[in-house]
Amino acid sequence: MVLNQRMTCCRAMILSLLVLGSGLLSAADVTGAEKKQPLKLEASTYTFSPGPDFQFEFQSRLIQAVPGDVLILKAGHYELQSGLNLVTDNVTIRGQGHEKTVLSFKNQTDGSFGLLASGDNLVLENFAVEDTSHNAIKVLGAENVTFRGVRTEWTDGPKTTNGAYGLYPVQCKNVLIENCVAIGAADAGIYVGQSTDVIVRNSRAEANVAGIEIENTVNADVYGNVVTGNTGGLLVFDLPGLPLKNGRHVRLFQNRIFKNNLANFAPEGNMVASVPAGTGILVMATDEVEIFENLIRDNRSFNVSVVSFLIFGKKMKDPDYDPYPEGIFIHDNQIQGGGQDPDGELGLLLKSMTGTTLPEIVYDGVIDTRKLVDGKMPAEKSLRLADNGDIRFLNIDFGNLTPANIATGKYRPEADMSSFTGRLPALKPVELQPHGQPEPNKNRSLQVYYDAPGKLSELGLFQGTGATQEPTDDVIPYDLLTTLFTDYTTKHRFVRLPQGEKIRFQESGVLEFPTGSMLVKTFSYLKDQRNPAAGERLLETRVEFLKESGWYGYSYIWNEEQTDAALSLGGGEIDVSWIHSDGQKRSTRHLVPNANQCISCHSQHDKYVPIGPAAANLNRMNHYADGEENQLAYLTRKGLLQGTPGLNKISKLPDFSDPHSGTVDQRARAYLAVNCAHCHSPGGNARTTGLDLRFSQQDPARWGVWKNPVAAGRGSGGHSYDIVPGAPEKSILMHRLQSSDLAARMPNIGNRVVHQEAVDLIGQWISEMPVERSDSGMP
Repeated sequence: MVLNQRMTCCRAMILSLLVLGSGLLSAADVTGAEKKQPLKLEASTYTFSPGPDFQFEFQSRLIQAVPGDVLILKAGHYELQSGLNLVTDNVTIRGQGHEKTVLSFKNQTDGSFGLLASGDNLVLENFAVEDTSHNAIKVLGAENVTFRGVRTEWTDGPKTTNGAYGLYPVQCKNVLIENCVAIGAADAGIYVGQSTDVIVRNSRAEANVAGIEIENTVNADVYGNVVTGNTGGLLVFDLPGLPLKNGRHVRLFQNRIFKNNLANFAPEGNMVASVPAGTGILVMATDEVEIFENLIRDNRSFNVSVVSFLIFGKKMKDPDYDPYPEGIFIHDNQIQGGGQDPDGELGLLLKSMTGTTLPEIVYDGVIDTRKLVDGKMPAEKSLRLADNGDIRFLNIDFGNLTPANIATGKYRPEADMSSFTGRLPALKPVELQPHGQPEPNKNRSLQVYYDAPGKLSELGLFQGTGATQEPTDDVIPYDLLTTLFTDYTTKHRFVRLPQGEKIRFQESGVLEFPTGSMLVKTFSYLKDQRNPAAGERLLETRVEFLKESGWYGYSYIWNEEQTDAALSLGGGEIDVSWIHSDGQKRSTRHLVPNANQCISCHSQHDKYVPIGPAAANLNRMNHYADGEENQLAYLTRKGLLQGTPGLNKISKLPDFSDPHSGTVDQRARAYLAVNCAHCHSPGGNARTTGLDLRFSQQDPARWGVWKNPVAAGRGSGGHSYDIVPGAPEKSILMHRLQSSDLAARMPNIGNRVVHQEAVDLIGQWISEMPVERSDSGMP
């Protein structure tokens, strides 16, 4: 069990810790008295070159970033093995051009993305990201985001194994994407989701499944783009089950959308896998869309199509979702060619019925009959066509398209566009706001990291060297009923409170700890899981501090001698092996997350929070020096927990591994709550999926039953729904729990070994769910 060579290099560098002026502090500076002096958080410009240490040097700078920092990437080819994380506001990353500065993830071994960022006032410009395992650049929940001159590409051509999204701002506000290039995405090259106030202009999307996709978004202008050689060119979608739904006010104009005839290579189960090859513009279930002054030609299936969500035959359980496109205005476009070789069952059926090429504009004709006035849709909610030249039109009357209706004549497709001819008021242009200015000394986390001791022993948590994990008198051990799985590691958990302070009880969420509290968790491997007395190898100790400004966390890596652990903001990997409970020798590489990766899991509403110590999960017995006692009762008796009701009034989370602690449903839900809900919840980093795995969530549709995947890419495993009752083998959830694929496995941090016991339980849970039929008639 030797530290990875790169990790050793990184650790030596991180022990230098933080920037002061233009140079790094020495280790002596960090551990000496000068460390306690205030750190000047002044923005600077830093320049990087390709080389073997770039990954760790650059990630360290992202961790240390101060608002206003500019990170310059020189021309060259940069090899990276894991994804990069940025959480600081007002940062610019600038290369020398997307053909000159290339970040390559072709040999990626960790993290499914290239760059994951969440800071406001972010500028990314003039570089390329290539061959990521999953998404290339994802920006989550940020305000004022600029992509300029950025290229994302999968260089081996269109493949189902390519990553899902190229440029991927989601739940963002005030987004500008300009002069960018996106090639080879297995979902969308340029994807803007659940965002407001967006401009995508003067960019090129080629050889993706979807060239440009605007999904569940309000106020977007898409213009001056070249979209060619994709499966579908420009898509405006609304999907059910998402936090931000019912998008509207989207303008598509002055784009060139031609020859989007690429065979669909999206993984099965994803929504875009249903998009016919040869789709120019597709509007689905979104309101207030204006399409004008575009050149649209030679898309072999549908140059322009306007459809409801119902046409895809997908299960839909979202009472707030509007599946109908309304207020669609298509005018003053040049539409020519195409429609001669339609793809998919519907396209072939329509061609057989029309006997010729498909019309330039196709409408499924499905409307919300509840909105009819005197038998007609109000003009402002209708499809309107004007001045598109000499084109043909087809209302396919999809709602009546059944074999029986065709046989009896009740199915009546309509080629006459006169009832759809007319104009709607032009939509207003989108106006973006300028980026905000950096706030001096805003990055409080940098000061906290600067104040962190360089050695774990300086915190005085353990007796002796800490090798036995025996705590000092003011450090209290605790354990959980259901724990977060991390590749079969053993975990030692402790809490230290400020002298005289108390924890405040609360029924839901993590207990309310006083400022100055410290949560400690050591990861180790038993040398032989069948015989704990054989000893263990300590790997890392993660420490979470509660300051006045909030929670912060970082890791200490244990040395080979097991005498101390050193601070490692940059993370790393440790080679480990052990004898498993079945007597077989196993090995893996334990991931120590960098400081920004910690935030990716420990985030609720963009604030760092602990995950484990909630009352329901602490409501268990533990061994103390004075005997065995319920943990909550012990803390209360010691005067360390206040406001505690009687134990019989406190809920108790099932132990997923103990059949006596709850039903299969309760134990499976408990496992998902602890292992997944920190991200898959309304405030977590996976909130954009709409999947809510909290134990308190009572709506099966919200925790996955018949739920369509969002941004799953090849993580769908070829399946169409997160959970299919009675069929674990058809459920995306099961695929992701069992996968070793970087782009599919969940959780995607700290999980390199399949948790077979959980797989067995979740499989049983899904198998025992009552089977119902989907809206599409599929079991």
